[in-house]
Amino acid sequence: MKRLCKIARSVKAAALALVLTLAFAVPAFAAFDSSVLDGVVLIYSGAPDSSGKMEYWRGTGFFIGEEGKNPEYIITNCHVVEEYILAGEALGGGQLYVMFDANDQEEAYLVVYDYAKDVAVLKLSEPTEKRKALLMADAGEEDLGSEIYAVGYPLAADVTIQAVTSAGTSDATVTTGSIGRFLTESGTGRKLIQTDVALSGGNSGGPLINGDGAVIGVSTAGSKLDQNLFYAVSTSDVRFLLDQNNIPYGVYEEGGMPVAAIGGIGAAVVIVVILAVVVSRKKKAPAASGRPGAANAREAAGGQAASADGGASGMAGASGSAGSGAAGKGTPLMRSMAPQHGGMVVQLHHQPVQIGRDPATCRLVYQDGTPGVSARHCQVYFDEQEKMFIVTDLNSTYGTFLVNGQRIAPNTPVKLPAHSSIYLGEPDNTIYLEIE
Repeated sequence: MKRLCKIARSVKAAALALVLTLAFAVPAFAAFDSSVLDGVVLIYSGAPDSSGKMEYWRGTGFFIGEEGKNPEYIITNCHVVEEYILAGEALGGGQLYVMFDANDQEEAYLVVYDYAKDVAVLKLSEPTEKRKALLMADAGEEDLGSEIYAVGYPLAADVTIQAVTSAGTSDATVTTGSIGRFLTESGTGRKLIQTDVALSGGNSGGPLINGDGAVIGVSTAGSKLDQNLFYAVSTSDVRFLLDQNNIPYGVYEEGGMPVAAIGGIGAAVVIVVILAVVVSRKKKAPAASGRPGAANAREAAGGQAASADGGASGMAGASGSAGSGAAGKGTPLMRSMAPQHGGMVVQLHHQPVQIGRDPATCRLVYQDGTPGVSARHCQVYFDEQEKMFIVTDLNSTYGTFLVNGQRIAPNTPVKLPAHSSIYLGEPDNTIYLEIE
C-alpha cells in the first residue's frame, strides 16, 4: 500500500511537472505563427480610366477552405476590388489576379461581395497547392487586450526599400498590437474590431491573426483622427456571407485543437480535448504610426468610410464604396472638412447639389484658387428610395476621389452609403456624406 501511495505521489508529481513545463512553454504559443504566411496572397486589380489607360490597385487577401485540402477561395476587402467591379459592370476590361511570387500570378474571379460590410470573396479557376487555407475564429469581450497580428503587403514597405522579391510568402509584413474594443458600426451594422495594430496602404484585406494563428478579422481601415486606431471586419460578418453562399471554410476551436470544416452546410465536428493548457496572452505591443502615400501604383488603403465614433470622424483611406446597407431615417447632409468652410453643412433634398468654385451654380462653393477644385467639379444627389448618395464627377480637371485615392470616372454616377467620404483633387478638400 505504501508503495502504491508512493507511486501515486510520483505520478501526481510527474503530471504537475508536465503541466508546469507546458505552462512555462507558453511563449511559443503566444508568438506569431509563421505558417500563417502560407495562406496570404498579394492581390492586384485593374480598371481602365476614361482614356482607356489601365490603372492598378493592390491589396491583400487570404485563402480559406477545408482543412487539408488545396484552397481556391480568397477573402479580401470589397474596396480592394471595387474598381474591378465597376469596370466589369460598366466599362469592361477590368483585371483581377493574385501574385504567388514575383513571376507567378493567376487570374482570380469575383464570387460574391458585400459593399456595406466591405468583404469580397474571390476564387481561382482551380484549387492551388501554392497556398494553404487559414482557419477562422471568433473573438469576444474576453479577448480585450489580447496580442494580435496583422499580415499584409503594404505598398510603403516596397517603396521604402527595394527588396529582391515583393510578392512571396516571406515578403508579407507582420505588425503587432492588441484588441482595443469591439463595436457595431452605425448605418451598416457590421462588426468591427478596434486595434492599435499598424496598417497602411496595401494591408487592406489581409488577415488579423490571434495568438493561435487563427483569423479573427479582415484588416480594413485606419482612423483619420488618431494614427494609432485601426479597424478590422470581424470574421462573424465574413462567415455569414460564406454561409449564405455555401462556400466552405475551416474554423479553429478554442483550446488549440483544429478544425471543423464548414460553410453553408452548417455541419460541426465535435473534437474531444484530452489535455488543454489555458494560456494568457495579454501582452500589448506599441503600435507604429501613419499611412504613407502611394507610389508607382495606387493602393487600396483602408476600408469603407465609417463614423464609428460619430459623424465628424472618419477612417483613413475610407473607400466610400457603394453598398446595400441602407441608412436610417434622417436628413442627408454633406459636411465639408476643408479649413476654409469651418465644418460647413449642406442639406440634400430632391435635386443634385453641385460643388466647385462657381458661386452661380454650386451650393458648396470653394474659394478661387483652391488647389484641385474646378469651377463645376462634381455633384451629389441623395436617392431616397435606395438611401444612397449618388456622386458624379463633372469631368473635373483634377478629379473626384474616394478617400483611398481611387478616382471616380468622369460623368459616371457612383453610389455611396451614409458615412462615406470623397475629396476634390486633394485630401484637404474632403467631404463627408452622412445622415443626421
